Amino acid sequence: MSEYGLQRQFFEMLMDSQWWSADQLRDYQRSQLGQLLRHARKTVPFYEHRLDAVLRPNGDIDWSRWNEIPIVKRRDMIDHREAMQASELPPGHGPTSVSETSGSTGLSIQVTLCGLGTLANNGLRLRVHRWQDLDWSKTLCSRMGDSNHARDWPDGQPMGFWGPPWDDDARRGGLWKISRTMPSDFLFEFMREHNCAYLNSGPNMAHINALDAIRMGIDIKIEAILVQGNVVRQEDRDICKKVFGAKIVEHYSSKEGGHMAHPCPHGRLHINSEVSLVEVLDENDEPVPPGGSGRVVVTPLYQTAQPLIRYEQGDLVTLGGPCSCGRHSPTIETIRGRSIAIFKHPSGRAVANLMPSYTSAVLGAQYWQLAQVGPNDYEFRYVPSVTNPLGDETAVRQIFLSTFFEDAELRFVRAPVIALRDSGKLAEYVNEWTPTN
Repeated sequence: MSEYGLQRQFFEMLMDSQWWSADQLRDYQRSQLGQLLRHARKTVPFYEHRLDAVLRPNGDIDWSRWNEIPIVKRRDMIDHREAMQASELPPGHGPTSVSETSGSTGLSIQVTLCGLGTLANNGLRLRVHRWQDLDWSKTLCSRMGDSNHARDWPDGQPMGFWGPPWDDDARRGGLWKISRTMPSDFLFEFMREHNCAYLNSGPNMAHINALDAIRMGIDIKIEAILVQGNVVRQEDRDICKKVFGAKIVEHYSSKEGGHMAHPCPHGRLHINSEVSLVEVLDENDEPVPPGGSGRVVVTPLYQTAQPLIRYEQGDLVTLGGPCSCGRHSPTIETIRGRSIAIFKHPSGRAVANLMPSYTSAVLGAQYWQLAQVGPNDYEFRYVPSVTNPLGDETAVRQIFLSTFFEDAELRFVRAPVIALRDSGKLAEYVNEWTPTN
Protein backbone atom coordinates (compact mmCIF):
# COMPACT_ATOMS: atom_id res chain seq x y z
CA MET A 1 0.00 0.00 0.00
CA SER A 2 1.25 3.51 -0.82
CA GLU A 3 2.18 6.01 1.90
CA TYR A 4 -0.94 8.03 1.09
CA GLY A 5 -3.02 4.89 1.32
CA LEU A 6 -1.62 4.07 4.76
CA GLN A 7 -2.14 7.66 5.91
CA ARG A 8 -5.76 7.60 4.79
CA GLN A 9 -6.36 4.22 6.40
CA PHE A 10 -4.92 5.41 9.71
CA PHE A 11 -6.86 8.70 9.59
CA GLU A 12 -10.13 6.87 8.95
CA MET A 13 -9.35 4.56 11.87
CA LEU A 14 -8.83 7.62 14.09
CA MET A 15 -12.14 9.10 12.97
CA ASP A 16 -13.79 5.85 14.04
CA SER A 17 -11.80 5.27 17.24
CA GLN A 18 -12.73 8.69 18.64
CA TRP A 19 -16.10 7.12 19.56
CA TRP A 20 -14.71 3.89 21.03
CA SER A 21 -15.56 3.07 24.62
CA ALA A 22 -12.94 3.40 27.34
CA ASP A 23 -12.55 -0.41 27.34
CA GLN A 24 -12.02 -0.49 23.56
CA LEU A 25 -9.40 2.25 23.79
CA ARG A 26 -7.60 0.40 26.61
CA ASP A 27 -7.61 -2.90 24.72
CA TYR A 28 -6.28 -1.32 21.53
CA GLN A 29 -3.65 0.61 23.46
CA ARG A 30 -2.45 -2.53 25.23
CA SER A 31 -2.24 -4.47 21.97
CA GLN A 32 0.12 -1.80 20.59
CA LEU A 33 2.02 -1.50 23.87
CA GLY A 34 2.62 -5.25 23.89
CA GLN A 35 4.22 -5.11 20.46
CA LEU A 36 6.36 -2.14 21.52
CA LEU A 37 7.59 -3.87 24.70
CA ARG A 38 8.56 -7.06 22.89
CA HIS A 39 10.32 -5.08 20.16
CA ALA A 40 12.21 -2.96 22.72
CA ARG A 41 13.48 -5.93 24.73
CA LYS A 42 14.57 -7.76 21.59
CA THR A 43 16.30 -4.93 19.70
CA VAL A 44 17.17 -2.12 22.16
CA PRO A 45 20.06 -2.72 24.64
CA PHE A 46 18.72 -0.07 27.04
CA TYR A 47 15.58 -2.15 27.62
CA GLU A 48 17.22 -5.58 27.89
CA HIS A 49 16.27 -5.88 31.58
CA ARG A 50 14.23 -2.72 32.36
CA LEU A 51 11.00 -4.47 31.33
CA ASP A 52 11.52 -7.70 33.30
CA ALA A 53 8.86 -6.89 35.90
CA VAL A 54 6.15 -6.67 33.24
CA LEU A 55 7.31 -8.78 30.31
CA ARG A 56 7.51 -12.49 31.09
CA PRO A 57 9.99 -14.81 29.32
CA ASN A 58 7.20 -16.28 27.16
CA GLY A 59 6.16 -12.81 25.96
CA ASP A 60 3.07 -12.45 28.16
CA ILE A 61 2.56 -9.12 29.90
CA ASP A 62 1.59 -8.51 33.53
CA TRP A 63 -0.18 -5.16 33.28
CA SER A 64 -0.63 -5.01 37.06
CA ARG A 65 3.12 -4.38 37.39
CA TRP A 66 3.32 -1.60 34.77
CA ASN A 67 4.37 1.02 37.33
CA GLU A 68 7.46 -1.06 38.18
CA ILE A 69 9.04 -0.13 34.84
CA PRO A 70 11.66 2.56 35.65
CA ILE A 71 10.83 6.03 34.35
CA VAL A 72 13.09 7.31 31.59
CA LYS A 73 14.62 10.74 32.36
CA ARG A 74 15.94 13.36 29.96
CA ARG A 75 19.41 12.63 31.30
CA ASP A 76 19.01 9.03 30.10
CA MET A 77 18.43 10.34 26.58
CA ILE A 78 21.86 11.97 26.70
CA ASP A 79 23.87 9.41 28.67
CA HIS A 80 22.45 6.32 26.92
CA ARG A 81 21.59 7.62 23.47
CA GLU A 82 23.36 4.84 21.57
CA ALA A 83 21.98 2.10 23.81
CA MET A 84 18.45 3.42 23.24
CA GLN A 85 18.59 2.88 19.46
CA ALA A 86 16.81 -0.15 17.97
CA SER A 87 19.10 -2.47 16.02
CA GLU A 88 16.26 -3.07 13.57
CA LEU A 89 12.72 -1.82 12.93
CA PRO A 90 9.52 -3.78 12.44
CA PRO A 91 8.53 -4.04 8.75
CA GLY A 92 7.01 -0.81 7.44
CA HIS A 93 8.12 1.41 10.33
CA GLY A 94 10.90 3.31 8.49
CA PRO A 95 12.50 5.55 7.43
CA THR A 96 14.17 7.16 10.45
CA SER A 97 15.18 10.73 11.19
CA VAL A 98 16.81 12.55 14.09
CA SER A 99 15.19 15.54 15.75
CA GLU A 100 16.62 17.81 18.45
CA THR A 101 14.63 19.53 21.20
CA SER A 102 15.01 23.23 21.93
CA GLY A 103 16.44 22.67 25.41
CA SER A 104 13.82 24.75 27.22
CA THR A 105 14.61 22.80 30.42
CA GLY A 106 18.34 23.38 30.01
CA LEU A 107 19.01 19.97 28.43
CA SER A 108 18.84 19.80 24.65
CA ILE A 109 18.35 16.20 23.54
CA GLN A 110 18.19 14.23 20.31
CA VAL A 111 15.51 11.67 19.56
CA THR A 112 15.34 9.23 16.65
CA LEU A 113 11.92 9.10 15.02
CA CYS A 114 10.49 6.54 12.61
CA GLY A 115 8.19 6.85 9.63
CA LEU A 116 5.23 5.10 11.26
CA GLY A 117 5.34 7.48 14.23
CA THR A 118 5.31 10.44 11.84
CA LEU A 119 2.37 8.94 9.97
CA ALA A 120 0.47 8.53 13.24
CA ASN A 121 1.14 12.13 14.26
CA ASN A 122 0.02 13.37 10.84
CA GLY A 123 -3.22 11.43 11.23
CA LEU A 124 -3.86 13.08 14.59
CA ARG A 125 -3.10 16.50 13.12
CA LEU A 126 -5.74 15.94 10.47
CA ARG A 127 -8.22 14.70 13.05
CA VAL A 128 -7.95 17.83 15.19
CA HIS A 129 -8.47 19.90 12.02
CA ARG A 130 -11.74 18.03 11.56
CA TRP A 131 -12.66 18.45 15.22
CA GLN A 132 -12.11 22.21 14.92
CA ASP A 133 -13.89 22.48 11.55
CA LEU A 134 -10.87 23.90 9.73
CA ASP A 135 -11.20 24.30 5.97
CA TRP A 136 -8.34 22.58 4.12
CA SER A 137 -9.18 24.47 0.92
CA LYS A 138 -7.98 27.72 2.55
CA THR A 139 -4.42 28.89 3.09
CA LEU A 140 -2.26 28.27 6.15
CA CYS A 141 0.82 30.36 6.97
CA SER A 142 3.38 28.62 9.19
CA ARG A 143 6.18 30.32 11.06
CA MET A 144 7.23 27.28 13.08
CA GLY A 145 10.23 25.02 12.63
CA ASP A 146 13.80 25.73 11.67
CA SER A 147 14.09 29.29 10.36
CA ASN A 148 17.08 28.26 8.26
CA HIS A 149 14.67 26.29 6.09
CA ALA A 150 12.23 29.16 5.57
CA ARG A 151 12.75 32.12 3.28
CA ASP A 152 12.61 35.67 4.53
CA TRP A 153 10.35 38.44 3.33
CA PRO A 154 8.88 38.77 0.80
CA ASP A 155 9.22 35.31 -0.74
CA GLY A 156 8.07 32.74 1.76
CA GLN A 157 8.30 29.09 0.81
CA PRO A 158 5.35 27.35 -0.88
CA MET A 159 4.84 23.88 0.61
CA GLY A 160 1.90 22.60 -1.43
CA PHE A 161 -1.32 21.82 0.40
CA TRP A 162 -1.73 21.09 4.11
CA GLY A 163 -4.74 18.80 4.11
CA PRO A 164 -5.00 15.13 3.11
CA PRO A 165 -4.03 14.34 -0.50
CA TRP A 166 -7.12 12.18 -1.01
CA ASP A 167 -9.47 15.13 -0.34
CA ASP A 168 -10.33 17.17 -3.46
CA ASP A 169 -11.05 20.33 -1.43
CA ALA A 170 -7.71 20.03 0.37
CA ARG A 171 -5.85 20.06 -2.94
CA ARG A 172 -7.12 23.61 -3.51
CA GLY A 173 -5.56 24.78 -0.25
CA GLY A 174 -2.07 26.15 0.24
CA LEU A 175 0.67 26.13 2.87
CA TRP A 176 3.33 28.82 3.09
CA LYS A 177 6.33 28.57 5.37
CA ILE A 178 8.01 31.79 6.47
CA SER A 179 10.92 32.68 8.70
CA ARG A 180 9.95 33.14 12.34
CA THR A 181 12.24 36.20 12.37
CA MET A 182 9.86 38.04 10.02
CA PRO A 183 8.60 41.23 11.77
CA SER A 184 4.90 41.42 12.57
CA ASP A 185 4.06 44.10 9.99
CA PHE A 186 5.69 41.99 7.23
CA LEU A 187 3.84 38.92 8.50
CA PHE A 188 0.50 40.71 8.29
CA GLU A 189 1.26 41.98 4.79
CA PHE A 190 2.32 38.49 3.71
CA MET A 191 -0.86 36.93 5.08
CA ARG A 192 -3.01 39.53 3.33
CA GLU A 193 -1.22 39.06 0.02
CA HIS A 194 -1.66 35.29 0.14
CA ASN A 195 -5.15 35.38 1.66
CA CYS A 196 -4.10 33.26 4.66
CA ALA A 197 -7.00 32.20 6.87
CA TYR A 198 -4.88 30.33 9.41
CA LEU A 199 -1.57 30.85 11.20
CA ASN A 200 0.69 28.19 12.70
CA SER A 201 2.75 29.72 15.48
CA GLY A 202 3.72 29.54 19.13
CA PRO A 203 1.33 31.05 21.69
CA ASN A 204 3.89 33.58 22.89
CA MET A 205 4.64 34.72 19.36
CA ALA A 206 0.92 34.97 18.56
CA HIS A 207 0.45 37.11 21.67
CA ILE A 208 3.31 39.38 20.59
CA ASN A 209 1.87 39.64 17.06
CA ALA A 210 -1.45 40.75 18.56
CA LEU A 211 0.27 43.41 20.68
CA ASP A 212 2.13 44.64 17.59
CA ALA A 213 -1.12 44.85 15.63
CA ILE A 214 -2.59 47.07 18.37
CA ARG A 215 0.54 49.24 18.52
CA MET A 216 0.72 49.69 14.74
CA GLY A 217 -3.02 50.11 14.27
CA ILE A 218 -3.19 47.16 11.84
CA ASP A 219 -6.53 45.44 11.33
CA ILE A 220 -6.23 41.85 10.12
CA LYS A 221 -8.52 38.89 10.66
CA ILE A 222 -7.36 35.31 11.23
CA GLU A 223 -9.81 32.46 11.61
CA ALA A 224 -7.64 30.22 13.81
CA ILE A 225 -4.11 30.09 15.18
CA LEU A 226 -2.64 26.59 15.55
CA VAL A 227 -0.18 26.65 18.44
CA GLN A 228 2.30 24.35 20.12
CA GLY A 229 5.53 24.59 22.07
CA ASN A 230 4.44 26.54 25.17
CA VAL A 231 1.65 26.60 27.71
CA VAL A 232 -1.36 28.46 26.31
CA ARG A 233 -2.62 31.01 28.82
CA GLN A 234 -6.12 32.46 28.92
CA GLU A 235 -4.66 35.90 28.19
CA ASP A 236 -3.16 34.47 24.97
CA ARG A 237 -6.60 33.26 23.89
CA ASP A 238 -8.28 36.51 24.88
CA ILE A 239 -5.96 38.87 23.02
CA CYS A 240 -5.89 36.75 19.84
CA LYS A 241 -9.69 36.63 19.84
CA LYS A 242 -9.97 40.36 20.48
CA VAL A 243 -7.38 41.50 17.92
CA PHE A 244 -7.63 38.89 15.16
CA GLY A 245 -11.00 37.28 15.83
CA ALA A 246 -9.01 34.03 15.99
CA LYS A 247 -9.59 30.98 18.13
CA ILE A 248 -6.50 29.19 19.39
CA VAL A 249 -6.23 25.49 18.56
CA GLU A 250 -3.78 23.96 21.02
CA HIS A 251 -1.60 21.00 20.06
CA TYR A 252 -0.14 19.40 23.18
CA SER A 253 2.88 17.77 21.61
CA SER A 254 6.64 17.38 21.81
CA LYS A 255 9.33 15.94 19.60
CA GLU A 256 9.83 13.09 22.05
CA GLY A 257 6.22 12.35 22.97
CA GLY A 258 4.55 13.16 19.65
CA HIS A 259 0.98 14.50 19.53
CA MET A 260 -0.26 13.69 23.02
CA ALA A 261 -3.55 15.63 23.23
CA HIS A 262 -5.83 17.80 21.07
CA PRO A 263 -8.94 19.87 21.81
CA CYS A 264 -12.37 18.53 20.86
CA PRO A 265 -15.13 20.88 19.62
CA HIS A 266 -16.00 21.59 23.28
CA GLY A 267 -12.47 22.84 23.90
CA ARG A 268 -11.34 20.01 26.21
CA LEU A 269 -7.92 18.49 25.58
CA HIS A 270 -8.39 14.79 24.83
CA ILE A 271 -5.43 12.44 25.22
CA ASN A 272 -4.71 10.61 21.96
CA SER A 273 -4.90 7.15 23.51
CA GLU A 274 -4.62 5.44 20.12
CA VAL A 275 -0.99 6.55 19.73
CA SER A 276 0.34 7.10 23.25
CA LEU A 277 -0.08 6.10 26.86
CA VAL A 278 -0.08 9.29 28.94
CA GLU A 279 0.25 8.87 32.71
CA VAL A 280 -0.18 11.74 35.18
CA LEU A 281 1.76 10.85 38.33
CA ASP A 282 2.13 12.42 41.76
CA GLU A 283 5.36 12.82 43.73
CA ASN A 284 5.16 9.14 44.74
CA ASP A 285 4.83 8.01 41.09
CA GLU A 286 1.18 7.07 41.68
CA PRO A 287 -1.56 7.97 39.15
CA VAL A 288 -3.58 11.04 40.13
CA PRO A 289 -7.40 10.98 39.99
CA PRO A 290 -9.43 13.33 37.76
CA GLY A 291 -8.95 16.84 39.13
CA GLY A 292 -5.52 15.96 40.47
CA SER A 293 -2.26 17.46 39.24
CA GLY A 294 0.99 15.72 38.47
CA ARG A 295 3.78 15.29 36.00
CA VAL A 296 3.35 13.72 32.57
CA VAL A 297 4.97 10.36 31.79
CA VAL A 298 4.37 9.31 28.19
CA THR A 299 4.91 6.17 26.12
CA PRO A 300 4.56 6.81 22.35
CA LEU A 301 3.21 3.57 20.89
CA TYR A 302 4.64 3.85 17.37
CA GLN A 303 8.11 5.29 17.98
CA THR A 304 10.08 2.09 17.49
CA ALA A 305 13.41 3.54 16.32
CA GLN A 306 14.13 4.87 19.82
CA PRO A 307 11.41 3.54 22.11
CA LEU A 308 10.53 5.80 25.03
CA ILE A 309 8.76 3.60 27.54
CA ARG A 310 7.54 5.68 30.48
CA TYR A 311 9.40 8.87 29.53
CA GLU A 312 9.12 11.86 31.88
CA GLN A 313 7.96 14.57 29.53
CA GLY A 314 8.74 17.41 31.91
CA ASP A 315 5.25 18.93 32.10
CA LEU A 316 2.82 19.47 34.95
CA VAL A 317 -0.86 19.00 34.12
CA THR A 318 -4.21 18.69 35.84
CA LEU A 319 -6.14 15.60 34.79
CA GLY A 320 -9.69 16.21 33.63
CA GLY A 321 -12.89 14.21 33.92
CA PRO A 322 -15.35 12.96 31.31
CA CYS A 323 -16.16 15.37 28.48
CA SER A 324 -19.71 16.23 27.40
CA CYS A 325 -18.68 15.79 23.75
CA GLY A 326 -19.26 12.03 24.10
CA ARG A 327 -15.68 10.91 23.46
CA HIS A 328 -14.32 8.51 26.07
CA SER A 329 -10.60 9.27 25.88
CA PRO A 330 -9.08 10.77 29.05
CA THR A 331 -8.86 14.55 29.22
CA ILE A 332 -6.40 17.13 30.47
CA GLU A 333 -8.01 20.03 32.32
CA THR A 334 -5.01 22.36 32.17
CA ILE A 335 -1.32 22.28 31.27
CA ARG A 336 0.34 24.09 34.14
CA GLY A 337 3.95 24.26 32.96
CA ARG A 338 7.26 22.48 33.39
CA SER A 339 7.96 19.93 36.11
CA ILE A 340 11.76 19.76 35.80
CA ALA A 341 13.63 21.88 38.32
CA ILE A 342 15.74 24.62 36.78
CA PHE A 343 16.45 26.75 39.89
CA LYS A 344 18.87 25.55 42.56
CA HIS A 345 19.58 26.99 46.00
CA PRO A 346 23.23 27.36 47.21
CA SER A 347 22.42 24.60 49.73
CA GLY A 348 21.83 22.22 46.81
CA ARG A 349 18.04 22.19 47.15
CA ALA A 350 16.24 22.29 43.79
CA VAL A 351 12.52 22.86 43.20
CA ALA A 352 10.22 22.41 40.23
CA ASN A 353 7.54 24.81 41.47
CA LEU A 354 5.79 27.30 39.22
CA MET A 355 4.43 30.78 39.78
CA PRO A 356 0.61 30.71 39.99
CA SER A 357 -1.50 31.40 36.90
CA TYR A 358 -2.65 34.78 38.24
CA THR A 359 0.92 36.17 38.35
CA SER A 360 0.46 38.19 35.15
CA ALA A 361 -2.68 39.85 36.48
CA VAL A 362 -1.08 40.75 39.84
CA LEU A 363 2.08 42.05 38.18
CA GLY A 364 0.23 43.89 35.41
CA ALA A 365 2.32 42.08 32.80
CA GLN A 366 1.62 41.11 29.21
CA TYR A 367 4.24 38.38 29.59
CA TRP A 368 7.21 37.76 31.84
CA GLN A 369 10.40 35.80 32.45
CA LEU A 370 11.98 34.68 35.71
CA ALA A 371 15.77 34.22 35.56
CA GLN A 372 18.32 32.95 38.07
CA VAL A 373 21.32 35.27 37.65
CA GLY A 374 23.42 34.38 40.71
CA PRO A 375 23.78 31.81 43.48
CA ASN A 376 20.55 33.01 45.10
CA ASP A 377 19.79 36.02 42.92
CA TYR A 378 16.86 36.35 40.49
CA GLU A 379 15.43 38.82 37.99
CA PHE A 380 11.72 39.08 37.22
CA ARG A 381 11.57 40.60 33.74
CA TYR A 382 8.20 41.69 32.44
CA VAL A 383 6.50 43.71 29.73
CA PRO A 384 3.96 45.99 31.43
CA SER A 385 0.33 45.71 30.40
CA VAL A 386 -1.03 48.40 28.11
CA THR A 387 -4.23 48.76 30.16
CA ASN A 388 -2.79 48.16 33.64
CA PRO A 389 0.87 49.19 33.65
CA LEU A 390 1.15 49.58 37.44
CA GLY A 391 1.28 46.08 38.82
CA ASP A 392 1.91 45.01 42.41
CA GLU A 393 5.59 44.02 42.53
CA THR A 394 5.47 43.69 46.32
CA ALA A 395 2.77 41.02 46.11
CA VAL A 396 4.62 39.15 43.36
CA ARG A 397 7.80 39.25 45.45
CA GLN A 398 6.00 37.51 48.31
CA ILE A 399 4.56 34.93 45.93
CA PHE A 400 8.05 34.28 44.54
CA LEU A 401 9.65 33.87 47.99
CA SER A 402 6.97 31.44 49.15
CA THR A 403 7.09 29.50 45.86
CA PHE A 404 10.89 29.15 45.59
CA PHE A 405 13.46 30.19 48.21
CA GLU A 406 12.50 32.42 51.15
CA ASP A 407 16.01 33.94 51.43
CA ALA A 408 16.48 34.70 47.72
CA GLU A 409 17.15 38.18 46.34
CA LEU A 410 14.73 39.32 43.63
CA ARG A 411 14.75 42.43 41.48
CA PHE A 412 12.19 43.49 38.88
CA VAL A 413 13.08 44.63 35.38
CA ARG A 414 10.44 46.36 33.27
CA ALA A 415 11.20 45.98 29.56
CA PRO A 416 9.53 46.84 26.23
CA VAL A 417 10.18 43.31 24.95
CA ILE A 418 11.59 39.97 26.12
CA ALA A 419 13.70 38.07 23.61
CA LEU A 420 12.39 34.72 22.41
CA ARG A 421 14.53 31.65 21.93
CA ASP A 422 15.75 30.72 18.45
CA SER A 423 12.89 28.22 18.40
CA GLY A 424 10.37 31.06 18.68
CA LYS A 425 9.43 30.15 22.26
CA LEU A 426 9.40 32.35 25.33
CA ALA A 427 11.27 30.67 28.17
CA GLU A 428 9.42 31.83 31.30
CA TYR A 429 11.99 30.17 33.58
CA VAL A 430 15.68 30.42 32.67
CA ASN A 431 18.92 29.76 34.54
CA GLU A 432 21.67 32.18 33.53
CA TRP A 433 23.99 31.49 36.44
CA THR A 434 27.06 29.29 36.03
CA PRO A 435 28.79 28.28 39.29
CA THR A 436 32.49 29.15 39.38
CA ASN A 437 33.46 25.86 41.05
